Order: sequence, then structure tokens, then C-alpha cells
Amino acid sequence: MYRQLTLFVVPLALLGGDLDDYIKQYEGRWIGEYTIHSPATNFTESFPVEQRYWIEDGQLRGLSVSDTDRGMQTAKSRTFVEEGVVCSEVTTGDTTEKYIGALHEGGLVWLPSNLKRANDYQMKEFFVRKAQQLWLHTDGFDSYVYREGLGHLVYRGRLLFIPEK
Repeated sequence: MYRQLTLFVVPLALLGGDLDDYIKQYEGRWIGEYTIHSPATNFTESFPVEQRYWIEDGQLRGLSVSDTDRGMQTAKSRTFVEEGVVCSEVTTGDTTEKYIGALHEGGLVWLPSNLKRANDYQMKEFFVRKAQQLWLHTDGFDSYVYREGLGHLVYRGRLLFIPEK
């Protein structure tokens, strides 16, 4: 009914400053939960997610593991700046999806690289510091067709940064 949800942390200041130093701040482990909800069908699924990030060849690399109703799901990512544009490639199994990012209202908005889908899919990631903890909040939507017509999936993710000991 819905496509694989895979999200990755990307620094908010990718378009300025010392990029390498900034990205290094986000290396490490993030743990939390995502919820997917369809108001059209009243479908809801919440599941735990763990993501890890590191720098390799000057790019932010990521690995995501989630435990969904369909079992364990894994994905990997590669995020980089190309000609001044933030790009991310997310690979799940044999499928690679490409996204472009834009800074907007204190967060990074992700759109599919196929901009014809920009009205159907958007994801915003932003960082929140609460009680001396760093959180990554993710909010977004995706569209899908079902027997009643057009439906939307609403995504909500909350991941806590876990410092390495």
C-alpha cells in the first residue's frame, strides 16, 4: 500500500560555511520511531528506527534499519553537494531513489529528483534541542492511488542522537 520510508540526516548548513566540519557534527547514531498514517484509510503504523552516519570520500553516508510490520527493512544513503545543490541517493535492495534538498524555514526540505512528483511527495527534516538532547524531527507526506481515489500518507519521525561512549 505504501512505499518504503527511508530518511536520512543531512546538515542544515550544507550551502555555506566549512562543509566538512559541519557534516562531521552529524556522524553517529540516531534512534527513535516513525509513524505513517493515512487519513483516507485510517491506516497507521509506528515502528522503531536506528540510523548511523559517517563520512566516507567526503560524502555523508548512512545506514538505516527499521522494524516494520513487513519485517526488518534496511537502506543505505549517500548525500553530497553537486554544483551547489544538496543531493541524496537512497538505496533499498535493488532500488535507488534520488532526492534534492532545499533549506526552508529552519529545516531541509527533500523533494524527489523527478520534480514532477514534488506536489506528491515532500519531507522536511529539522533539528531540535530539548533538555540537553539533540533530536531530528521529520515530517512529510506522500500520495498514492487507492480504490476511493487519491490518498495521502503522513510521515512523522523523531530520532534522538546517541553520543558514542
